[in-house]
Amino acid sequence: MKVSKILILLGALLTLFSTFFLSFAQTNGLDGRTYASGIGFLFNLPSIIGDVSYWVAFNGGEAMVIYIVTIVFIVFLLAGIIQLIGLINKYIALIGSIIVIGISIAIILAVMVDISDWDMSVYSTLLWAAPIADGVWPLDVGIVETSNLFYQNLSLGTITLIIGGGLGLVGGILNFKDL
Repeated sequence: MKVSKILILLGALLTLFSTFFLSFAQTNGLDGRTYASGIGFLFNLPSIIGDVSYWVAFNGGEAMVIYIVTIVFIVFLLAGIIQLIGLINKYIALIGSIIVIGISIAIILAVMVDISDWDMSVYSTLLWAAPIADGVWPLDVGIVETSNLFYQNLSLGTITLIIGGGLGLVGGILNFKDL
């Protein structure tokens, strides 16, 4: 197997594992401990689509923006599969990897940076959910502690997402010829 395809495969597997089994961030909010994760978004999805007015009231945004962000997060959930399809076409691997890197950076900014005029954390709440099995799924390995309003902590899942996206990106940039 060629080096570029190995990198894309490793990036896709790491992306899928990070999205569905690791948490991106952890907080001890008003309702107890919650985690931002791809699986949390998947469990929130029926509620988001079924009762968007709750999410609009909770986030202070508009319904159309909630729907657009939901579509972006759905594409993000599929990004690991898009990277796997990229084993056939390197341009598809590049697209999947750019999606993963972009969402990872947005998560880091939402958790770490307090931007008063443009607060992305409002829409990152779509990812937050109570753990399915506390301490087990999603697995939370804290990396960076912050001291903002809800004491959000950046977790290993965000870092492994960036690594998975980076591996896929490098694999997509490399030519599919043997090195």
